[in-house]
Amino acid sequence: MKKQLFYAILIIASFAALTASAQTRLTDYNRSLGKTGALTFDPTLKPFYHGVASGDPLADKVIIWTRITPDSGDLSAKTVNWIVATDTAFQSIVKTGSITTDISKDYTIKVDVTGLTAGTTYYYVFKYNGIYSLTGRMKTTTNNVNHLRFAVVSCNNYEAGFFNGFKKIAQRNDIDAIIHLGDYIYEYAPKGYGDSLNGRFVEPKNEILSEGDYRTRYSVYRLDADLRFAHQQQTFISIWDDHESTNDSYKDGAENHQTNEGDWETRKNIAKKVYFEWMPIRDAAANTIYRKISYGSMLDLIMLDTRLEGRAKPPVNFDDVDMPIRTILGTTQYNWFINNMATSTAKWKVIGNQIIFSDLNVGFAAVDSLGKPAITDIKAIRNVENLFIDNWESYPTERNAIMDTLKNKSISNTIFITGDSHASWCFDLNKKPVVYPNPVAFNLPTPSSTYTPASGVGSVGVEFATPSISSANFDEAVGSATANGFETAINNPIPIGPPLGNVSYNPHLKYVDLDRHGYFILDLKDDSAQADYYYVDTLRISSNNESFGKGVVTANNSNRITRLSNTMATGKSKQEIPAPTKPINKITAVKNVNNNAIVISAYPNPTNDVLNINYALNNKAMVEISLFDIKGSKVNGYKIGSQNAGIYTYSFDVNALAKGIYFYKINIDGTSISSGKFVKN
Repeated sequence: MKKQLFYAILIIASFAALTASAQTRLTDYNRSLGKTGALTFDPTLKPFYHGVASGDPLADKVIIWTRITPDSGDLSAKTVNWIVATDTAFQSIVKTGSITTDISKDYTIKVDVTGLTAGTTYYYVFKYNGIYSLTGRMKTTTNNVNHLRFAVVSCNNYEAGFFNGFKKIAQRNDIDAIIHLGDYIYEYAPKGYGDSLNGRFVEPKNEILSEGDYRTRYSVYRLDADLRFAHQQQTFISIWDDHESTNDSYKDGAENHQTNEGDWETRKNIAKKVYFEWMPIRDAAANTIYRKISYGSMLDLIMLDTRLEGRAKPPVNFDDVDMPIRTILGTTQYNWFINNMATSTAKWKVIGNQIIFSDLNVGFAAVDSLGKPAITDIKAIRNVENLFIDNWESYPTERNAIMDTLKNKSISNTIFITGDSHASWCFDLNKKPVVYPNPVAFNLPTPSSTYTPASGVGSVGVEFATPSISSANFDEAVGSATANGFETAINNPIPIGPPLGNVSYNPHLKYVDLDRHGYFILDLKDDSAQADYYYVDTLRISSNNESFGKGVVTANNSNRITRLSNTMATGKSKQEIPAPTKPINKITAVKNVNNNAIVISAYPNPTNDVLNINYALNNKAMVEISLFDIKGSKVNGYKIGSQNAGIYTYSFDVNALAKGIYFYKINIDGTSISSGKFVKN
């Protein structure tokens, strides 16, 4: 028995040690890109290459979004028309308008369409110079509903694999919205986060720091066909996590922001600005993202910001986690949150949140310098806990105060939904589900005085954490055998043997899956809420296959996980009509389109020292880029040569150029595909 315990601890210690580095550097498997026939960009969508999107639904309005890619790369403003109807043929038009965009917004377009009817599915389209965008589908909220369904997602790392989860969600016709819990992009340079598919690399080729860098990274993601498909068919409700700015960010800094990378406030504000440009989120003062979206008496969806709004610098180690002054929400957001929870009259209170809220005990994985279980070494145990402190447990004063509020004010049916961890977790919520570590009896956990695992007595709510869409999870960090060992040990009693018996370090953890990618459907009915976990079969090639994993149920007013189900929740009887997959007036839309290459952006403009030209190729081609002065004389140029299909950024050093107006020209296989103007300051 002791040998089994030693083996389990060794497995988990091995996992824990690797996970510490895996948070920023994962294994590069050097996998080849599967042949899918997918293009880098869809030429039939010109100039709306990035598709359409909708977000932040209310009973009478929804945000709609698109982006124009200027044909010539000029700096002139663009006026775009928009149309909203109740049918895909746009025979029943309910709203129309126009909006102007320019380079200050990166040619993104965002409209808050008002005067809509609650609980209604609409279709929308944009039009520019006689060319139509894809048709998008969106849905308003309603105050009169007894069944809601949401797809819950997070952590879509472009380089780590295909977005097959988004493809499957896009095909669903009975969900009310996609709730995205953050890590929509990743900020590292290509291959900087680890596991990457050959040929599926991000741009630019550096860690993103400038406004142009962040814009280019979003552009790469939004050219992905599956993500574009999901945005076209479903309305998004989104919050950021850390990678939309940089790894392990907080209000006043970040783990992945160094002094040679400029001022943190500047970088943080750029990240916020570009997020609001590229995401279908309603504009807010100071670009804040915490907000409430109500579905009447059925649901209050409360979206939090545990990263940039009020988060204090996280602890360095487990020994200093109990600092009452450390805040994760900040005073203003915390008071807003508590007030919304205390005054909510909705049956279900769902909290959209970035990081794990529940207690998670992993210190039993500790080993000493000889590799033996460190069962009496509190320091060693806490060193292992240090690998998992980027969560609410590091901010215990606010976390405990929230659970006290739920208990003392008898707030029922609270569900935290969580991203960030790249894994599936389902917990009962209790401040201390076990007492641990205990310096007596080999540091084994002892039963909590406030929580009974078998009955769930003492639980004040539940937490459902979603796996990643593609970001590397446990088995990709340490291998399947190690991940499976950890999964078993963390979720089941560890056999110690007589007289100690079986010991569970996480009795409140009712379901866990550490090595599959996908999402869950949150199904809300009057009598219960169910999280149905779905997993894709692969990330390595484009695939349309998924499987049902497990249903996790909390009954109305139980405030705990009441059962696990091998059967998915029953969907809605009404299936909405999907938006067409091709633009209307398709013949007009593809006229004069270069099927091989586009220029997406040139930045910064004006510039002082460097001009970055971001472009995409659908086929292998010879590329040449040249710079000219206002008289037409060539001042710089580079024959890049043959490049494979993909997205690229080329940077020109323009320090030697005099101040003034210049032009760039891009030739693909000897044919000019684009020219644009820029200003050298």
